[in-house]
Amino acid sequence: MARTRLSALDGSFLRVETPTAHMHVAWKGIFEPRDAGPVAVQELRTAVGGRLRHAPRFRQRLAFTPGGLAEPAWVDDDRFDVAEHLHALSEPGQVLTRSRFDELCDAVLSTPLDRGRALWSLHVAPQLEDGSLGLVMKAHHAMVDGKSAVELALLLLDLTPEAPEAQADDWVPQPAPSSARLALDAMVDAGGESLRTAAGLARAVASPGLAGTLRRAALAVGEDLLRPAPSSYVNAPIGAQRMLLHHTHPLAPLLAAKTALGVTLNDVALTAVSGALRELAIHVGQQPRALKAMVPVSTRAPEEAADLGNRISFVFVHLPVAVAEAGGRLEAIRAATARFKKQERAAGGAAILGSLGALPAPVKDVAARLAAAPRTYNLTVSNVPGPRMPVWLRGCALREAVPVIPLADGHALSIGIFSYADRITFGAYADPRALPEVAHLPVALEAALLDVCALADLDGELARPAAAGAAGPA
Repeated sequence: MARTRLSALDGSFLRVETPTAHMHVAWKGIFEPRDAGPVAVQELRTAVGGRLRHAPRFRQRLAFTPGGLAEPAWVDDDRFDVAEHLHALSEPGQVLTRSRFDELCDAVLSTPLDRGRALWSLHVAPQLEDGSLGLVMKAHHAMVDGKSAVELALLLLDLTPEAPEAQADDWVPQPAPSSARLALDAMVDAGGESLRTAAGLARAVASPGLAGTLRRAALAVGEDLLRPAPSSYVNAPIGAQRMLLHHTHPLAPLLAAKTALGVTLNDVALTAVSGALRELAIHVGQQPRALKAMVPVSTRAPEEAADLGNRISFVFVHLPVAVAEAGGRLEAIRAATARFKKQERAAGGAAILGSLGALPAPVKDVAARLAAAPRTYNLTVSNVPGPRMPVWLRGCALREAVPVIPLADGHALSIGIFSYADRITFGAYADPRALPEVAHLPVALEAALLDVCALADLDGELARPAAAGAAGPA
């Protein structure tokens, strides 16, 4: 049976993982109570286990090649037991306060996944003090990107309140390959990768679009990778401890504002994040200055919706934190996003990432660490659109979902944005010791969102103060 090998991009998330930088993406969800009473953990285990036939990666582990000859491959985990991946956060019948649930979630997020087992976990609190159900689910970034993580979550959820009957699980794992087999496969795959790279290069050279590809790649290198990020309080040595905070806002006024102002919802969200980071800088006692944000961009084609792994590129946006007025921040963001779209820098970044497979393993290690360094970017801001229709877990309606974007070493804060049904949620994921002031960020986000909504009263005309010039690269 053919084995799937990690791409160079997937493998880079293993390379940058350290004891203090855990490379899992995650989400924390709160579900409404159901009429039939709390959901038992065993009920969830049975339901999830019955659906894993549709997501075989959930029952696979990484097999590392001897000597690191190639990226690891996915193989069946012959010790897989759903009970070891779906855990209870409370004793049977125990009711948790929301604050205690949040503490337990932070503890889960502060622990790395075991690379020797399937790279995901689900932790459930069946009953919170208001009767709701809480959970936190995490999966390694080598396994999923933000968009495929949403597809994966939807595989476990339902589109109707009626929970279907759990299916019988008759899965039988394939035998694990020997070390010799892994080494042989690695050599064969390495040869195939070299041929594919050479063929791709030949096609590129013969292509009439070669000049455009080179131009986009050069812009991605020059505009995004080589231009250093400014020094900032959000870049500091971090430990393993994590805290997840969030702010949820109605989506309708933001959609109305973006339509009235002639911008995108992503422009509105990045403007609000810039305003909140400005307030956070002031709270920390720092002079607000532009920050370089790494913004993942999905390159996943519609036919790849169910595929796992990473189908992303990266662009870098200078957030206009130094600009005092919301109108000036929005104008700067709109200009920046229009510029990288016109220059097709996401495609240039994808071309660069696609060439990583031909690099020797030691060079891949260095490249991954350099790309994740504070010199390259200050923080990650990732906007992942979720379903606009309600979803349910065993008859419990999802009320709120908070995204988690992992932190690389030297980065004390990341911000995830997730829209679901009629709400949008901003998740602030941080090391609370390196950045204790992060507790102020949810309030700052609310104020910044209200400021952007207020701009819609200007009949679509943006204020353009002279301070807008401060939004450029530091």
